[in-house]
Amino acid sequence: MANILLDKSHKKLIQSAIEFGNWLSTQTSLSEDDKKAVQSIQQVLNKLPKINDGTLAMYGFSVERGDDEKALIRGWDISVEYFAHDPEQQGGLEIFSSYLPIPESTDKDVLAIKKQHEVYFHWPIGDICNLVKQEQAQQWITAVSQPQDILSEGDRLRVEIVYQDFYSEIELPG
Repeated sequence: MANILLDKSHKKLIQSAIEFGNWLSTQTSLSEDDKKAVQSIQQVLNKLPKINDGTLAMYGFSVERGDDEKALIRGWDISVEYFAHDPEQQGGLEIFSSYLPIPESTDKDVLAIKKQHEVYFHWPIGDICNLVKQEQAQQWITAVSQPQDILSEGDRLRVEIVYQDFYSEIELPG
């Protein structure tokens, strides 16, 4: 069993990730297997800062707006991963959001908007405690506390769930 180093200020962020799982579990489009996987991931999150060897747990959602030519994909995810004997899979805990305009752009104004909307928090295995900017944490917490509020007419809402060997991707009604 491994540990990650968390401090008291991180608890609200992790709690919001667990509560987001509660919201996921209420979605009627999820199968019973999906819901069991979400509950298992929540158990992993509740167990933090301890992480068992062989842990692969992730859930998240994306809001997709537009078409193949011009679109915006925004996502919010939680991932806990640790495989002691595989240096490629010792990710620890990651909580993040993404903002992906299509087509991709190198325009500085577009990149500034992207930077404004994306957050990334990472706690690696071991004794490294990362600083979490409270305004960024609140941005993530607000998004996952009311995912339906992010949706506009015509948007597609996609959920992804990974637990050990289980994988599911579900498109929810928008």
